[in-house]
Amino acid sequence: MLYQRYFKNGQRLLLTARDRPEDDGRIELLTASMQGGEGDVFILSLPYSDDATEQYPFVAGMTFEVSSEALGLGIRVTGSIEQIIDGKRIALKINPDLQMFQRRNKPRLDCTLGIRFTRGQGTLKALRSTWEKNIQILQAPNAPIKLEGFNTCLLNLSSGGIRFVLRAPVNYAELCLMLIDLKDDKPPLCTLAEVVWTHPEQDESIVTTGMRFINILEADQKRIDRYITNAN
Repeated sequence: MLYQRYFKNGQRLLLTARDRPEDDGRIELLTASMQGGEGDVFILSLPYSDDATEQYPFVAGMTFEVSSEALGLGIRVTGSIEQIIDGKRIALKINPDLQMFQRRNKPRLDCTLGIRFTRGQGTLKALRSTWEKNIQILQAPNAPIKLEGFNTCLLNLSSGGIRFVLRAPVNYAELCLMLIDLKDDKPPLCTLAEVVWTHPEQDESIVTTGMRFINILEADQKRIDRYITNAN
């Protein structure tokens, strides 16, 4: 199959981990870019740090869905880790299951909510670990509904990501661990997000930033969808 027709060098890709149990309820994504390959092998580069492959628990045979856009449609294919090449690159063995699909835009909402966040560059492993610990705490029967230290922010929210203003500088693929209070009489949700685009403002000290949620519970995505539906 001529994958190169749809996946080209430099193209940004989204990797979705496929090795989790079906009832796990966790969404886990990574960003990568196409860096070559031959036949049914993709060479992918990770943007997070020079030791990104050590920051994430890659093992041989681990499977991912690879998705992007081509010819105006979404495209996806599955594959498994064939080799960890170096600190930034992996080789993915691709399966003959290429699909094209119509992308659906997730509903979004401009709103004002309380958030807490920690920014991190090159700290994927540490922030993923903190996310795991936080969701265990927030899912516990005695989890506190209200926490201290939230700042009220104007933001644009969907179940797939968030847009709001950060202090400059902001870098592509920079990570942000955040707690969001949806004001639904439940504990705040926790998600790990990454920067996918930025837009400078007249005030050079701030940057409007678009982020994708790369670690989030499916249940929390549904909470966001309900919040948006109820607000409209």
